[in-house]
Amino acid sequence: MNKYIRLASAALLSLAAAGCADYLDVVPDKTQDVSLLYSRKETAYRALATCYHYMPVYECTYGMLGASDELIMDLDRVTPGKQVVLGSLTPDYPVLGYWNDDVGGWDALGAGGSSMYKPLRICNDFLQNIVNVPDMTQTEITRWSSEVKFLKAYYHYLLFSQYGAIPLIRQNANIDATGEELMPKREPVDVVVDYIVSLIDEATPGLPARVTNTSELGRIDQVIAKSFKAKVLLLAASPLFNNNPMYAAFADKGGQLLFPSGDAAAEKEKWVKAAEAFKEAIAAAEAAGIKLYEYTDNVPDFDASNYVDDPRVKYMYNYQYAMVEKWNSELVWGASRIYTDWHEIQRSVNFKSRDESSTGDAWQWMSVTMNAVDFFYTENGLPMEEDPDFNYEGRTDLVTIPDSYAAVAVPGEQTVAMHLGREPRFYASIGFDRSRVRGYGTLYDMQLRFQERNGRQSEGDTDNSISGYFLRKVVHPDTKGDGTITRYAWPIMRLADLYLSYAEALNEAYGTEKQAEILEYLNRIRARSGVPSVEEAWAKAKLNPNKYTSQEGMREIIHRERAIELAFEGQRNEDVRRWLEGSAFNSKIRIWNMYGSSAEAFYTETELTNMRHVFSQRNYLWPIPTNEMVNNTNLVQNPGY
Repeated sequence: MNKYIRLASAALLSLAAAGCADYLDVVPDKTQDVSLLYSRKETAYRALATCYHYMPVYECTYGMLGASDELIMDLDRVTPGKQVVLGSLTPDYPVLGYWNDDVGGWDALGAGGSSMYKPLRICNDFLQNIVNVPDMTQTEITRWSSEVKFLKAYYHYLLFSQYGAIPLIRQNANIDATGEELMPKREPVDVVVDYIVSLIDEATPGLPARVTNTSELGRIDQVIAKSFKAKVLLLAASPLFNNNPMYAAFADKGGQLLFPSGDAAAEKEKWVKAAEAFKEAIAAAEAAGIKLYEYTDNVPDFDASNYVDDPRVKYMYNYQYAMVEKWNSELVWGASRIYTDWHEIQRSVNFKSRDESSTGDAWQWMSVTMNAVDFFYTENGLPMEEDPDFNYEGRTDLVTIPDSYAAVAVPGEQTVAMHLGREPRFYASIGFDRSRVRGYGTLYDMQLRFQERNGRQSEGDTDNSISGYFLRKVVHPDTKGDGTITRYAWPIMRLADLYLSYAEALNEAYGTEKQAEILEYLNRIRARSGVPSVEEAWAKAKLNPNKYTSQEGMREIIHRERAIELAFEGQRNEDVRRWLEGSAFNSKIRIWNMYGSSAEAFYTETELTNMRHVFSQRNYLWPIPTNEMVNNTNLVQNPGY
């Protein structure tokens, strides 16, 4: 056991389970001797807080949000996430790797930019010593221990999600350990998953059913534990880790195979277990009052008539506020930091309003890609190319915005056809030239062409959109560019995610046998956002109207639904990798001409040639850092590195 635990002095990460309380705001202060740390309840609580402290910074520009085809930035502003999909990952530069500490100065993962192995050892110290605190009841010790067991499972999961087979830190090495004891081997994927699940199962009974006390919001409960267990089993059942032929022969130095392969029955059984776990998690969540969010607050005066007259607006509020309303009814597990860092995501995607006295906190480093714009359905609930009412071939033609779009775009102005006739989630998520967005306390008319108030102001301007689009979904409408930021709990998991995951597991485990139940959960999500049911929508499809009636077709529909519903929430990189669909990241980066002053010049599609997404087979897993390979000669590197 380490003699000392280093307690970070940065502002502490807190977790938001649900409700409307303020943050857990305990700040560990200094290095303390273990015996002193566990001498009384007050200091032991600081140790508990430290175990939470190392959770990733989900809402940071420099985290995983850029690690997909959803967002883009200028080359001189490129973030670690974007480096991941630009092919920059190497053992000497394992950016955003959970195995390593900061890389190149990027502090983008845990609160201290630390390897996830650091909090695992801190958690082990906690579990060994919490039983010795004299002024705690057994009930308190059981609950706190259960929380930390869950966090151990969570930190192992983060490592597993990137590396697959990993060394498990069941307990810390003795202080006098030497040689082989300090060089743990990677353990097979199935062993890793079983250990993570066993920790969660062990922790769950000792947790409260649901944390509702406002003074305790942010601490793990049974709903979170059951939901996260299901998420672990979903990843284990997914093609990346389940009978993947790419890794069939991958073994450690002793010949131990590290990935499962060749067992079709076991492959299906993993999907069955994931489906059962999601069914249990959904039941627990709904019993605790968690439900798909619907906006019920007073509508701002500037939108009152739109909310009544245009049905899109109600559904836009439902979708966006499911993300940005603090501790809302849909949140299963949220993370929120007392986080005022310059690089929090709302600052880096918010547009500048030149009507404001200051725009210093809106700097537009990250913009939506045209690839992400294409994800969203038409108003008929279909991909653009499948909708017979949508002119797919003429989608980039200039059109005049009609009066019927006044709630989402400026009538009489010109835009491209693909910006009209789209579903409400599109308008809630994305700002485009001549759109109307909810921001800066008003219904704001976007002017994105060269040297217009929201566009690029000069050649080489890097503080305005590079693509011709703005991300709106993650920006609270009350957030401004003058430092007025309305913060909320970032959704690690929300109920819509559980529904989508359950539908996916059912489809993979049972295929068309469970079609009715799969459709039920997909349609709940679509209905919340005003999107026609799967059956109603695909009955009109011009290319494949029977798509949803096969397991393969339903798989594509579920994957597309996840890409839309969970867009820009930081989940796409893991989804694409676990599905073995990495080729999606090799598509061209298409943008509008941000130096065009007229509609004709602006709406000229071009390719961002100085940046290309490069995803190869090796990128499904992260490389183990070079220094770790040197220090631990029992490790084997992931294939391709």
